[in-house]
Amino acid sequence: MFKDPKQSARLFKLSVIVVIVILALSSLFPFIWMVLTSFKTQAEINLMPPTFIPETWNVIENYTNAWMKPESTFGRYFINTLIIAGFGTLVQLVICIPIAFAITHFRFPGRNFIFILVLATMMIPYDVTLIPNFITIRHMPLMGGNDIFGQGGQGLYDSYSGMVLPFIADAFTVFLLRQAFLTVSKDYWLAAQVDGMSHFGYLWRVLVPISWPTIITAGLLSFIGKWNGVLWPLLITSSEHLRPLQVGLLYFISEEGHYYHLLMAAATFTVLPIVLLYFVTQKWFNNGIAGTGLK
Repeated sequence: MFKDPKQSARLFKLSVIVVIVILALSSLFPFIWMVLTSFKTQAEINLMPPTFIPETWNVIENYTNAWMKPESTFGRYFINTLIIAGFGTLVQLVICIPIAFAITHFRFPGRNFIFILVLATMMIPYDVTLIPNFITIRHMPLMGGNDIFGQGGQGLYDSYSGMVLPFIADAFTVFLLRQAFLTVSKDYWLAAQVDGMSHFGYLWRVLVPISWPTIITAGLLSFIGKWNGVLWPLLITSSEHLRPLQVGLLYFISEEGHYYHLLMAAATFTVLPIVLLYFVTQKWFNNGIAGTGLK
């Protein structure tokens, strides 16, 4: 149709851009609708046909009511979630980084078998591990009033530790970090040995700084997973003051679900921290994904 190759190339590029914009808007539309709905009144939500732009902007009132509505308020849920996601992610990295380092830099019998065994745990469905993890946490010896045989008390049930402990050693994090460590030239390790640096010193002073984008990527994925956790916290807790954000939002839906403007406000400030965190760490996240060859 077009004899000029440059004109055809421009038309193709324009078509690709249009398709990308349409797909992006399709993905963003539910979030845009959620935010705009959080500004509406209850009466406006029930209008047919529905309005897209709010006629009355109830920003402060809706968000204040949603924040204070639950028994412990969403402020308490945010604190609980930050403790669970933040502390859990930190401990997970502290444990998984040395594991990945040992698998890539130490020579010992069964090293590859151990790594394959770690990867095999990724094939186990999450739901299958719930009951074994619950029994383990509930009967943890010498914890929560339990005796040495794990009887007599409640173990780590209904505690921050119970929500964090089963997931501090993550197979995917070990795999991601191993891939990053393998890309680091062995010359650094040889130079560190010549300088008399210990294994521990090489790990934390050389390998970790070089692999920082991948470590941030692993930490971000872990943080998001713990931030969005619902099923395990719901199973392992019973106290109102220990509820994380997503469990609190679940109870909020069951109790205030007919107030859609408040529900959308609660959902907005639940999602907003993760979105902001991604924008802050986007540069390192992209570099970490590209550096490990993941898609």
